[in-house]
Amino acid sequence: MVPKDAGAEGTQADRGTTRRVQRTGSSSLAVTLPKSWTEAMNVRAGTPLRFTDLGGGRLEIAIGSMNVGGREHPQPLRIEATDLPPQLLSRLLVGSYVVGQDHVHITARGGLAGPQRQEIRALAARMLGMNIVGESPEGVEVQNFVDPTRYPLSRILDQMLRLLGMELRSCREMLSTRVRTAPAEFPAQEEEIDRLYLLMVRQLLIASDDFRVAREIGVESHHYQLGYRVVVKMLEEVGDLLAWIGPELQGSLDRLQDLPKGPLGDIDGQFQKLETRLEATMEAFTRLSVTQANATLNAIQEDLTADPALLKSIVGRIKDVPTANSVQRIGSGLAQALQMLAVVNEITINRAVEPETVARSQGRVVLDTSRKA
Repeated sequence: MVPKDAGAEGTQADRGTTRRVQRTGSSSLAVTLPKSWTEAMNVRAGTPLRFTDLGGGRLEIAIGSMNVGGREHPQPLRIEATDLPPQLLSRLLVGSYVVGQDHVHITARGGLAGPQRQEIRALAARMLGMNIVGESPEGVEVQNFVDPTRYPLSRILDQMLRLLGMELRSCREMLSTRVRTAPAEFPAQEEEIDRLYLLMVRQLLIASDDFRVAREIGVESHHYQLGYRVVVKMLEEVGDLLAWIGPELQGSLDRLQDLPKGPLGDIDGQFQKLETRLEATMEAFTRLSVTQANATLNAIQEDLTADPALLKSIVGRIKDVPTANSVQRIGSGLAQALQMLAVVNEITINRAVEPETVARSQGRVVLDTSRKA
């Protein structure tokens, strides 16, 4: 490629300019670079450029480097932790993990305090692949040893769904057997769901900058990456809701045991409904079935319309006020979870009309691909 000389084509607004590919020599193809861009970026003959295949017919051009082996070696991220407000250090480390920073140095004037070191250790223990590789009086060195190509999104998603299913089954078993689940079970499941959520977001953000990773983990399209980001956030929110509902149910179990079968069965029916909608929602997403997503979305909208009256009826049959209040909170939490699933079904429907999807079917909308998304 060579800079375009000033002329009729070069004087156009460069953003969105269309140019023809030209043949140079017997087998090479070339296209000129916009003059305004080459001048702004100080591109000259011999300047290295890096090309990144973004998928969907898009090619990114950026100023490159000539490191040995063609690899770039970014500098470690440095976090100055002196006088940081509470929890900000953990949140910055989580952010560094999510955006793909592999090497982080945390320091503070006069050295890191004991509580800060404990905060770093506690976070590293929770994050998949985050390790403390060096400590000194001045600071702590953290590295994230996660090979993104080893974790396809479909596998992480399946594991999240398995954990959500376990949370729902635990709630239903408590209602049917009237035996409390182990107190530590819900917090442990919530922590694992959070760990998978952060790993998945990390994967998606790395994939947005590295087409090789995107291809390896099964999400070449930028549109798909954005959709996945919202989907996993919705699932993480459902997990948080169930992690709150479970202990609420545990605390009310003694009082719920005194309820007649009618209200108790109706409460279980609400959990069963969420379980059914979750399975249908994620099957539609993974199979890219627009018809199933549409049917599930219609069913959820009907649920959200009818459930307030049903919940009012259930609560109205419970004479004990604390129990009635607890059931009201549980029902409201289940309704919020349904709203999260509605968003996932909307994304599945949107995916059917995204450019990368319709390109596979010559511009037609396919209602059910019968394959993994």
